[in-house]
Amino acid sequence: MKQHNMSKCAIKIPFTLCSFTWVIASLFFMFAASPTLATDDDYLSALENETGNSVPSKKVSAADNYLDALSTEAEASAHVPANTDNTKPSKEQLALEKLLQKEKPTTFKYYKKLNRWDKATVVDLYRTDNVDTSTKFDHLRKKILDLYFKR
Repeated sequence: MKQHNMSKCAIKIPFTLCSFTWVIASLFFMFAASPTLATDDDYLSALENETGNSVPSKKVSAADNYLDALSTEAEASAHVPANTDNTKPSKEQLALEKLLQKEKPTTFKYYKKLNRWDKATVVDLYRTDNVDTSTKFDHLRKKILDLYFKR
């Protein structure tokens, strides 16, 4: 019985094309499956630091710079004036500002740029919200960002 050599019948692909395809596919999967790409985001680390889900890292200053630049850009494009009123804040407002500045500095940056009426709305929410402290901070952060971005 005569045997046929199958290598003569098969379509031959140049070796360089196969190795090039293999290298490209390997690089794609190596970078696509890399968990460090998602954890290096400064914005996400700043939010994690504010919510208390991770320990503070050295990236907070870079995140703060990013947030400052973002808020400056938002003010310029939306024509949102910085808070420049000269009225004296109430004792409740001062207490809230001190607490926000200590506990949630990123949220405080947005709060201090609100106008006096929006600040009064936030103080009213702080006064009337009868939930635990962490939930109250979540409600305040959402309200402040909604007022700042006019949602």
